[in-house]
Amino acid sequence: MYYILWWRWWRDGTYTYYIIMCITHSVRRQYSVMVVLPTGMAVRTVASFDRSSSRVVRYRFADAATVCVALCVLLARTTAAADLKSSSSVCAPKSCNAIDPNKLNVHLIAHTHDDVGWLKTVDQYYYGSNKAHAPYGVQYILDSVVSELLKNKNRKFVFVETAFLWRWWEEQDEWNRNSLKMLVHEGRLQLLHGGWVMSDEAVPHYSTLIDQMTLGLKFLNDTFGECARPRVAWQIDPFGHSSEVAAEFAEMGFDGLVLGRIDHEDIALRKSQKTMEMVWRPDVNIGQGGELFTSVLYNLYVAPEGFCFDAFCNDDPILDNPKLHGYNVNAKVENFANHVQRYASAFKTNNIMMTMGGDFSYSVASSWFRNMDKLIKHVNILKPDLNVLYSTPECYLSALQMTENVTWPLKDSDDFFPYAHDEHSYWTGYFTSRSNLKYMICKANNLLQAVKQISSILGEELNEYVQMLAIAVAQSQHHDAITGTEKQHVSDDYALYLDEGIGETQKVLTAAYRKWFGKEFPEQQYCKMLNISECDVSENNSKFVITLYNPLSRAVTTPVRIPVKYADYKVTGPNGANVQYELVFLPGQIFRLGGRTSNATHELVFIASEVSPLGLVNYHVERINEPEPPPRPTPHNSTEEVMIENGKLKICFNGTSGLVQWIEQNGTRHQLQQNFFFYESMKGYNFNADNRASGAYIFRPTKNQPTVISEKINLTIYRGKNVHEVHQSFSSWLSQVVRIYDQQESIEFEWLVGPIPIMEWIGKEVITKYTTKIASNGTFYTDSNGRRWMKRKRNQRSSWNLTLTEPVASNYYPITSSIAIRDAINQATVITDRPQGGTSIEDGTLELMLHRRLLYDDSQGVSEPLDENQYGEGMVSRGKHILHFNELDKAAKAHRLSALHTAMQPVVTLAPTHMESNEWVSKFSATYKLLNNSLPLNIHLLTLEHWRKDQVLLRIEHIFEKDEDRFLSLPETVNLKQLFSQLEVLEYKELTLSANLAKADLDRYRWNYSDKPQRPELNAPLPDNLLTPMAIKTYLLTVKPR
Repeated sequence: MYYILWWRWWRDGTYTYYIIMCITHSVRRQYSVMVVLPTGMAVRTVASFDRSSSRVVRYRFADAATVCVALCVLLARTTAAADLKSSSSVCAPKSCNAIDPNKLNVHLIAHTHDDVGWLKTVDQYYYGSNKAHAPYGVQYILDSVVSELLKNKNRKFVFVETAFLWRWWEEQDEWNRNSLKMLVHEGRLQLLHGGWVMSDEAVPHYSTLIDQMTLGLKFLNDTFGECARPRVAWQIDPFGHSSEVAAEFAEMGFDGLVLGRIDHEDIALRKSQKTMEMVWRPDVNIGQGGELFTSVLYNLYVAPEGFCFDAFCNDDPILDNPKLHGYNVNAKVENFANHVQRYASAFKTNNIMMTMGGDFSYSVASSWFRNMDKLIKHVNILKPDLNVLYSTPECYLSALQMTENVTWPLKDSDDFFPYAHDEHSYWTGYFTSRSNLKYMICKANNLLQAVKQISSILGEELNEYVQMLAIAVAQSQHHDAITGTEKQHVSDDYALYLDEGIGETQKVLTAAYRKWFGKEFPEQQYCKMLNISECDVSENNSKFVITLYNPLSRAVTTPVRIPVKYADYKVTGPNGANVQYELVFLPGQIFRLGGRTSNATHELVFIASEVSPLGLVNYHVERINEPEPPPRPTPHNSTEEVMIENGKLKICFNGTSGLVQWIEQNGTRHQLQQNFFFYESMKGYNFNADNRASGAYIFRPTKNQPTVISEKINLTIYRGKNVHEVHQSFSSWLSQVVRIYDQQESIEFEWLVGPIPIMEWIGKEVITKYTTKIASNGTFYTDSNGRRWMKRKRNQRSSWNLTLTEPVASNYYPITSSIAIRDAINQATVITDRPQGGTSIEDGTLELMLHRRLLYDDSQGVSEPLDENQYGEGMVSRGKHILHFNELDKAAKAHRLSALHTAMQPVVTLAPTHMESNEWVSKFSATYKLLNNSLPLNIHLLTLEHWRKDQVLLRIEHIFEKDEDRFLSLPETVNLKQLFSQLEVLEYKELTLSANLAKADLDRYRWNYSDKPQRPELNAPLPDNLLTPMAIKTYLLTVKPR
């Protein structure tokens, strides 16, 4: 296709020649000079100028055209150079198309929703490979869209997924890069949201949500500058929306948030009451200033029926030539106007958004834009009360800001969970789906935070390896990744990216440790298989070193468990003293795990005491001898009660049933039972709501009462010096270890589930239930992305009257780290090591779903039952719960610190050594730390990472809510200049949470909403390093090594 830029004509005897300079490729921008003969002969290219190399790539001169060709090539070079420099520096929303205050303005939002993995892997989606699963390729979408936007300055488009934009950008030449920059700067291509992915909101940890947004926004800022800074968050496909995510978006400086999916009852009510748009105040701790304008799309995020102009749609285009058959302008305009009136009936103002796009739309962007050009033209002519325009969400919010006398409804301290799209389809299964992938993502993030801290002293050195893991963790936050709602081969690809990133960070750890301890410090190895008690270094070397790095900003005392063969060992601490250890036999089911090649029979257990904040410590381990085969553990065969205790806690097991029956703490006995059950999964072929199956997304049990897995549990008891354990065997596929460490006030439940049997062709969803005497009165509490508490009322919703059709599934909520029940005296809290679904179906109980194996698909697009396999059998999942039972005034301190420690455990690496312990201690006895001192207990160092040459990014947060704790909920200050032992802080500047704007430069839209409090006048500004409850502060530090 040719686009004429310049032309001239001349006569030569009896012929007239036209010389034309044009674009012959709309994306590559190759300028060609052609001579057109008057005899109807084919167009003849005589010269072509390739702007990427600034040279003539082919030429053929003919007759009198010779001199003109030379002139045109010169003009082409001049025009190309000037065009690249002429892009406007005006940023959106100043470039918005005009609205009419006297008409109904229809903002057409041209967009593509591109999953960073789902039916295909992220790279298959980018390149367009594996067409059997989906024919799309995002690289072609971007090529096509850029080409079409260059043709018409009125056209606009929005793009979200930075993971794909980064891939595309890496492959482009200078011309295409400058073309995209021009489109971005002029607001014609608006980069929405800005995160690496459009993340899930139910199950990611808040640290990963912040990181993935920061990663994407940093790329946009570094690449396109201020004009690319997104002002609107675009969460149109996640399956429910959390208050923590909304609070983070507000702190990142977004003016608004656009949602696609909310509960079917909620959206029906909002449409009828014109409350599709609201001001969301997600966090009572922040109050005014933390609000976020929120708009719910009318039609999910797809085009209205009859107006999908994609190459893969069946809707008719607009036929607007009355001379030809099929002319349909009048019918199309009437149909469109009917859609507009229906949309407008749900909104308060004379501005509405209408999405024009869908999943992987715009592979052939010309089909969309040509038809939208016609739609805008004809509707605006035939419907004088309508003003249809190309727009963006930023332009839409700008239009709302100009609307006077509107008071928006307030959504206060609430979220949008759980989501259901009909009466039997509650999307609560994905809170647990793919339990092992969820765990791997959590552990990868734990490691990522540590290596980012460590690499802050290395500068640019090895930063590429940190980025590999950062990208892998970021893309795993996608709403079809950590959710477990992708195809199996896609899940495998996420895991492969994580594994590669984890492997490369060993280089970072080794480099940092050698910088501290010297070049002789051995190469570090991260034992990836500790979750199945397997580690090559500890099993196959008689001498090895264990290094612990503590990523928390307070000193920690933590148990260390390393798989070993049965033998006598010597453990030497950093000060040269012998460390008390013990060998604990592995649970029997571990030995039956498919694919486990370990010869370890025991775990070497010791307590690492007071590991420094952001510091490390080494332990030398030596196998002294290998005695006779170890004694076999003796099972408990009597009916007498079994007790284990540690000086703080006592746990009693029923001798007949084998179950926990009570605990005693500080002289007070509390009833506690814990057991395992499963829900039978609903079968179905999804013809309608009644026939809905339980699947990767949806949880739907066949009955409301779960089935107990075993009536009789076999026990084996271990009592030691550091730890006491009771091993419970419930069945051939389910076992558990209940343990308490010396002087600790929490109980650890380590469960092992799978392969879940399916011989009866019944899917099973395995749960554990904790039963207490706490009078919870229908109320329980769940964490929001591992941070603030959300109060839940059984069988209730705060925004509407719930129609109870699924009594179990409708009461399940996402648990990223914690779930609790309480009464006036006590609180029981369970900390999880990965995201899970949880609830309190009965007063006094806490219920968590551990693992799922299903045989039917729920027809939400993945077209695969959730039936994970490993080594020819069903997937096995192993994990931990930490139970705290506290008096109410002590509960917050216990569970806050425990949840943080569970999410950010010390990073354990191992290395073989030839040195004896005394030689090792003499060379490497020093301990190192990045902080001068521990931060207060209520303050957490959330982020420390290399940013640029002499700059690091720092985030610190207050981890307690208002009035949670008498002392720890008080504000706290941090002296940034005296924070680090290895870095001198020369200066610092506070940024927004996303680190892409100075906090002082932030100017968000203000909205008038119901019950809006008066903003208090401040007599004096607050110190910039004062942290109030739940506050996160972000700083860019300029540093130099001390």
